[in-house]
Amino acid sequence: MVLEQRYQKTEAGRAEIKARSLTALSRSGRNLLLVMDGSRSAREWLAMVQGATAGDVELLLSQGLIGSLSAAVPAPAPVAAAAAAVVAPAPAPAAVGYAELYAYLTGNAKPFFGLIKGYRIVLDVERCADLPALQVLAERFALGVEREHGAMKAREVRQSLGLPL
Repeated sequence: MVLEQRYQKTEAGRAEIKARSLTALSRSGRNLLLVMDGSRSAREWLAMVQGATAGDVELLLSQGLIGSLSAAVPAPAPVAAAAAAVVAPAPAPAAVGYAELYAYLTGNAKPFFGLIKGYRIVLDVERCADLPALQVLAERFALGVEREHGAMKAREVRQSLGLPL
């Protein structure tokens, strides 16, 4: 295991968050699984999650709950510039499915709302069992962006999420 590597949750990891079936996973290991999204190296996540150890990362890897990102993934933008950099051009509304909404919401929660509110949003995303539930959360996300960052940024987010303007 390389602690400088970036890891993200796998489908098995997302299922484990919902099911909580793996008893060998400690509280700090579960917290690590919840927040790990590929935006930071394993070492950075370990420093941020109190009580998490390299052993937790090894367990997550051995159980297939996280997977390594390819080396071609660029480093994330600095936090100050992240809110402006994360909104991609608007996809066609019909093309926004569960996987796209999931990736957008988990990848943009912290840049738009900060560490604590972003963490709560990621937890809410993990609780969504299907596309309609995720679409309701996406609407709440857009309303939150409007409150925090204004109507123009909310409009960009709505376009990216395929929501009505």
